[in-house]
Amino acid sequence: MTRKIFQIDLPSALQMAVTSFSNVFVQSYINHFGSAAMAGWSSYGKIDKFCLLPIQSISMGVTTFVGQNLGARKLERVKRSTRVGLMICFGIALVIIIPVWLAAGSLVRLFNQSPDVLSYGTLFVRLEMPFYFALCINQIYAGTLRGVGNTKAPMVIMMSCFIVFRQVYLFSVSHITESIIWVALGYPFGWILCSLCLVLYFRHTNLEKYRVAG
Repeated sequence: MTRKIFQIDLPSALQMAVTSFSNVFVQSYINHFGSAAMAGWSSYGKIDKFCLLPIQSISMGVTTFVGQNLGARKLERVKRSTRVGLMICFGIALVIIIPVWLAAGSLVRLFNQSPDVLSYGTLFVRLEMPFYFALCINQIYAGTLRGVGNTKAPMVIMMSCFIVFRQVYLFSVSHITESIIWVALGYPFGWILCSLCLVLYFRHTNLEKYRVAG
């Protein structure tokens, strides 16, 4: 039983730990634009963590629901839970995105009142928020795959998009342009690529072979 727990949980734990550590490298690219940009990015990060929690919670709920229905041999409900979870996630994201986008300046002001920091922080919040729909897609599909017991595929795909692709993108764009906007877009571009890869992988995955997991 311990071996099975490690087989299922270790890839997810490794992926989350390494991805979190990779954010340090993203911060290093932002740091080149000065202390105001650093503080603005830090303020955005605090807002981002708060906004991301509901999306991650729905993803974990889908993981649990998928696992339960797979154990009960109800494969159609496994597929349906992915669709329903995605719709719920989109709805929650919409409820979050609109007020946060509109009140971006006021939210950043909670952490820093400097005009330069407010300018950068507001820019980051409004730039990233519309792409949270891509986060919904990759979180829900990753949650579904984890629910059927396939944790290695989400780990490989997410680490490839959030770490490898993002670092290659940031290194390349930092040598092409001096615009902080293109640097900040490294986050959402990684989300979009991850969503595309997970959807393609999921559609070519035969869920029937996981039916013995119950």
